[in-house]
Amino acid sequence: MISNKTVASIMTANPIVVKPNTPIHEVHKIFDQYNFHHLPVLDKGVLKGMISRSDYLKIRHMLAYTWSGEIVVRDLYAAMNASDIMTSEPLKIESSDTIGLAADIFLANALHALPVVDDGELVGIVTSHDVLAYACQQWV
Repeated sequence: MISNKTVASIMTANPIVVKPNTPIHEVHKIFDQYNFHHLPVLDKGVLKGMISRSDYLKIRHMLAYTWSGEIVVRDLYAAMNASDIMTSEPLKIESSDTIGLAADIFLANALHALPVVDDGELVGIVTSHDVLAYACQQWV
């Protein structure tokens, strides 16, 4: 069923990305504006990391409950960039890899998104939701 079809057939091509120096408030705006949960971080076209919505929310929670004083929290938040909250060197997959391999990686690593990289260039992103949606289509 899903073992031999390629990731290219279900991935989101050309995803929205941020740079490592993108201010965290811009990351917040992107997550608020779009209905997705993962954001690749690129520097000069090279994948440097991934930010999940939960990574972002953990930082906000940590700032709110670890530091006292609204001014201190606001200043810390204002000084943070994407590189401060991203997962560096994330696992990745190629567009020619199979959907079954992506599913195995998600299950083995408790991940929900994989950047799709061909020849060092980010070409898309595939999520556990993409795999699940594809699998459900096969059962109907």
